[in-house]
Amino acid sequence: MKTRLEKALEPIYKEMLQSIEVKNRDIYTFCMQWSKNFPLEENKGILFVGKATNGWISSETDIDILFGEHKSQIFNREDQIKWILDLEGKKSRYNTRKSAFWRVIRKISKAINGDNELDKIAWSNLYKVSYIKENPPKKLQKMQLDYCKKILETEIEILSPKYVVFFTSGWEKEFLKHLNQGSLPKYKTINWGKNYKTSVVDIENIKYITSVHPQGKKEKQHSNIVVDLLIKND
Repeated sequence: MKTRLEKALEPIYKEMLQSIEVKNRDIYTFCMQWSKNFPLEENKGILFVGKATNGWISSETDIDILFGEHKSQIFNREDQIKWILDLEGKKSRYNTRKSAFWRVIRKISKAINGDNELDKIAWSNLYKVSYIKENPPKKLQKMQLDYCKKILETEIEILSPKYVVFFTSGWEKEFLKHLNQGSLPKYKTINWGKNYKTSVVDIENIKYITSVHPQGKKEKQHSNIVVDLLIKND
């Protein structure tokens, strides 16, 4: 039986993929992942959001495969968030220990969730379709933007996280406008480091953090600022 999340996401993905026209290049489609104990509809978990993946599981575009039970499926894969731990320290594959993105996420998650830091988190990206080894360029972003807004809105509606943390360096503005009924919300902003900004805003009882991508930033300072904004006045 299809879950509520799958039923909601699959038709949006199908329409999005049918609308994207790219010549002579493979596209890779990402779908959000969540830990096995993510508290659906309990307003307790953390959803972390990046810009996009640089490629993903496969270049398959058949929606029945992407949302089916297949090695190329992108929805509800067996490893989900578990792969972050499985690939820690691996030399021959993607090493999550060397990823500033995942190091900062784990610091924040541990401060909020304790020792089982990845137990109540989900991970998504603003843009779901990319090329291999690069973020989607402007043209590809434009093709999928409206669909990706709907997808993010659906993810948040069904997962009902307590917090949403964007490590997207300003890419999130159009998405936040969509979530805030068409207008950019007013932030409370902290300036830190080399002209970096981290902001917080509440929209419909969910606390949103917007910040820069962690790569090349002071990770302890960055994670402490995010944690402080998350728990202050909670």
